[in-house]
Amino acid sequence: MTTPLRRLRGFALACHAAPTIGVTGVMTVFAWSLGWSGASLALLAVTILVGQLSVGWSNDAYDSGLDARSARAAKPTVAGDVSPRALWLAAFIALAAAIPLSVLVAGLLGGAFHLLALAMAWLYNLRLSRTAWSWLPYAVAFAAAPPFLTLGLDDRWPPLWMIAAFALIAVSAHLANALPDLAADRDAGLGGLAVHLGERTSTRLCWLLLTLGTGVVAAAMAERSLLVSVALIAVLIGAALVGRRLAGRATAFNALLAVVALDVIAIAILPVL
Repeated sequence: MTTPLRRLRGFALACHAAPTIGVTGVMTVFAWSLGWSGASLALLAVTILVGQLSVGWSNDAYDSGLDARSARAAKPTVAGDVSPRALWLAAFIALAAAIPLSVLVAGLLGGAFHLLALAMAWLYNLRLSRTAWSWLPYAVAFAAAPPFLTLGLDDRWPPLWMIAAFALIAVSAHLANALPDLAADRDAGLGGLAVHLGERTSTRLCWLLLTLGTGVVAAAMAERSLLVSVALIAVLIGAALVGRRLAGRATAFNALLAVVALDVIAIAILPVL
């Protein structure tokens, strides 16, 4: 019999805590740097968190059958901590709550961009994650983040470079995240852009997108802090050299994620530099 504590643990694991907390934290810091504060900032953080919970729970609920067939005992649905039905219910409740919260915190137009991002995340979970179009929800969802925050703050559209940087870095991160599990996904008959392209092409495309995204951020950063701009380029070059010299998926993955993380931090703190 599942105890309340086990069920709570199951919900916590099924929400994909690391990316859920990471996206919520980064977006909240970015919003703060743009000028959000006080109760509005707190409500914004809650809104983003609720939306991300809906994404994580729907992902595990949808994948529960595959997880069971693959005997992934670490998954809460396979371990019996929580049922797929309970996750579906929680996901839809969280999504239903995110709709009015988005409009309340960012207005109709700003809130619509957050809902667009959530719609893309759900589309990824339910349809596109196993196809060659798996990159599209990442590009659209993260490109929607800047207008959600700037329009919600003061009805101001974000600069185009910011939208482009978010989209480029998001797709690069998507490819980087797929690299460590590429062989397992291929053997399991799963799709995804990385599986369709293969390891070598995926890695090259990942670095290309990351270079373009970093270049966009560095160019925007140069007007306010040339030192940080140069540091971004230096880290990119250093990570590329390390990833090339030390062969292996893990090394390439860590090098890619290091640059992604630095780019995200740079975008988040740029408005206050």
